[in-house]
Amino acid sequence: MRVGRPLGVLGATAVVGGGTAANRLAGVPLAAMAATPRTVGQGKLWLLVTSGLLADTPWLPSLLGFAIVLAVALYVLPLRHILAAAVAGQFVSTLLVYGIIGGARLVDGHAFGSVVDLQDFGVSTMIAAWIGAVAGVAWVRHSHLRVAAGCLACLAVGLAFRPTLTFLDSEHIVAFAIGVAVVRQPIARIAAPVRRAVTVAVAAFHS
Repeated sequence: MRVGRPLGVLGATAVVGGGTAANRLAGVPLAAMAATPRTVGQGKLWLLVTSGLLADTPWLPSLLGFAIVLAVALYVLPLRHILAAAVAGQFVSTLLVYGIIGGARLVDGHAFGSVVDLQDFGVSTMIAAWIGAVAGVAWVRHSHLRVAAGCLACLAVGLAFRPTLTFLDSEHIVAFAIGVAVVRQPIARIAAPVRRAVTVAVAAFHS
């Protein structure tokens, strides 16, 4: 396991680095990889996968942050929680926020007009979910003040590199909460409400 941890970090980071290089160096168009609320609403759900293979701007701090947080998560959490937090953080948080946008646009066709075509990509929702999962474990083992301070420090670092926020950034709050839920509740227990929430979100896209 000690050998597997650094190999896992290197492998996952290499995958994201490869996707980023394909866009930035090989000329693969960002539109072919990055999700937007509109394109996902049109049924292009595979963009939720490919958008997680791209490091956000600035790409180097994003990759480094991904590797560091994953390394900490691998040290603290079992693999099943890491995978569950990553998948749910990447997909469920995005679908829920997009579902809110889709539902609002059913009422007002101009709602969220500034973000409906905004390219949404990066690994930050996975990072947020892992931070939430680690915080959920640390909350019962260490000082609550220290855990809260650590989470705020992570937030400050993220804002320092990417200070401009939109409604799509609420995905990070959802992903953090999902990460906490993954380690505080049996995965089977949270799976059913998550499935229902995703079903509602997808229905909003196609209404």
